[in-house]
Amino acid sequence: MESPRYVRGILSAGLFLVAACSPSPTDTGAETGEPDGGAVPPEEALGVVWEEVAGNPLLPLPPCPDWHCLGQTDPSVHAAPGSAGGEYRIWFSAGGDLGGPVVGRGEVDRGLNLRLEPANQPVLGLREDRWDRYRETVDARWDPQEERWTLWYLGYETSFFQDPGLGQIHSLDPDGTVWDESPAPIYRPEAGGWDHAFVTSPHFVETPEGEWRLYYAGAGTTIGIGILRSFDRGRSWEPHPDNPVFERDLESWDQGMLHGMVRRVGRRYLMWYSGYEEPLDLDSTPIYVGLALSDDGIRWERSPHNPVLGPGPSGAWNDLRVVSPYVVEEEDGGLLLFAHGQSRADVGRSLGLLGVWRSPAR
Repeated sequence: MESPRYVRGILSAGLFLVAACSPSPTDTGAETGEPDGGAVPPEEALGVVWEEVAGNPLLPLPPCPDWHCLGQTDPSVHAAPGSAGGEYRIWFSAGGDLGGPVVGRGEVDRGLNLRLEPANQPVLGLREDRWDRYRETVDARWDPQEERWTLWYLGYETSFFQDPGLGQIHSLDPDGTVWDESPAPIYRPEAGGWDHAFVTSPHFVETPEGEWRLYYAGAGTTIGIGILRSFDRGRSWEPHPDNPVFERDLESWDQGMLHGMVRRVGRRYLMWYSGYEEPLDLDSTPIYVGLALSDDGIRWERSPHNPVLGPGPSGAWNDLRVVSPYVVEEEDGGLLLFAHGQSRADVGRSLGLLGVWRSPAR
């Protein structure tokens, strides 16, 4: 079985580095909590008011040794191609007895029950002598013409802060279980840049005009969310000239920020992101989910109801943190939010577990 130090390392990779890149802000003294659903106007409730779905966490922790016995994080969830609706494919980062972060895959049915497929191994394991020996924090896109998935991810050979890059690969089957290789990253941060110390969690969006965007979290001279954009459907990528397009707020609850996920809902772009108040203590600092809104996906304003989702009550499976939100739209216009939570009892021995919340259409 892996040591507790290994668990802490892969769980808190970004958190350590984000904290290290930050000057200590002034304590705001503000209490952080979720919005009162009854106080949120009905027209603003979608994506703001969340109800935990019965049955969390989605996937129990198996005994070690096992490839995901140290927990599951960073879900990427998509409608199952060809299904009548309400069924999903999910990819996620995991830790276990393979010696580093790997990527698993599962299927989620209409009752929001998660089944691993394949069950006995990850779909992306470790590889030797590659720039992306380790791969994690993935996002996927289904191409109905090619009948294949594209996957974006954080990759590195040595460590997440020493040689990180964002990669892009394609599935060799329509289920997204077998993948080709990426000869080189599509993006590496430049020395001295706003994101020179850390990049993670790419999330794909296609604009109505056909521009492809990868939103990703970065830390360096500041902490925030940046964009890579492609005008040739992913053959080449370039940083947005206004990066970072969304930054932390040193005077608020999101003095530290990571894992921004963007979805176009109606005519607006919505970003759900993880945030916390500094200074960061890995054993005790809560992490919440906030919401930002934009007309163009470039200029953002925070929701007045932030944070919109926080840790559960004392003793719950997620009573310390809710991290890495991923939102999908249901058939009736409601939203599902998948994320990973961590309990105080699991600090140092588990990465966390996956759960789901619902924001009903009003």
